[in-house]
Amino acid sequence: MAVEELTGIILAGGQSSRMGRDKALLPIEGKPLLQTIAERMLQLGMRRIVIASGTPEREATYASLLPKLPAEVAYAADRFPDCGPLAGLHAALSLLPGGAYGFVMACDMPYISETLLERMLQAAVAAGGRLTTEGSTRIITGPQVIRVENQPFHALYHASAAAELAQRLARKELRMMSLLGALRSVQVPIYEAEEAAFLNLNAPELYEQYIRSLQH
Repeated sequence: MAVEELTGIILAGGQSSRMGRDKALLPIEGKPLLQTIAERMLQLGMRRIVIASGTPEREATYASLLPKLPAEVAYAADRFPDCGPLAGLHAALSLLPGGAYGFVMACDMPYISETLLERMLQAAVAAGGRLTTEGSTRIITGPQVIRVENQPFHALYHASAAAELAQRLARKELRMMSLLGALRSVQVPIYEAEEAAFLNLNAPELYEQYIRSLQH
């Protein structure tokens, strides 16, 4: 599997309660963080971006602030309102073709590890994930999520995970780690040089520390 086959997914539109303002719009070197993440995905070779915007109002805000990117950009509003990141993940995965994987990042994660993503792609190939049809039944084999231990994002999710998400959202079961336990999962190791990929700018002090790090 090549990176060009992935859809980049950015989960935005959350409450940003700890930050006190929309994390997706945090300025990073003159750009909204959302734009920084999207451009990085494109630099790595992805050709399509889906932004889970939460609401149509957020979609309008994001679309007005993002420049025209050299790729197809789609927005996905929550089909299960007020249900947190699981709702955004469900909305985004629901836009993928049936046999596809999406590379999922939260909107407050400024780094993508190219080496870690490459090993995730290799793990997907090694696990033999594929879609087959028997009569009228579509059967998905292989992993539904490829990730690092205890980390739900900077991960590959298969489109088939949307069905499990819909069931859990309908029952108001909103715990991310519980979802991961229910999906067919492959975990890959992480190396010290890749740990920055899991930095979250989810509080003012973390954002300020990150901005200071860019100035050195």
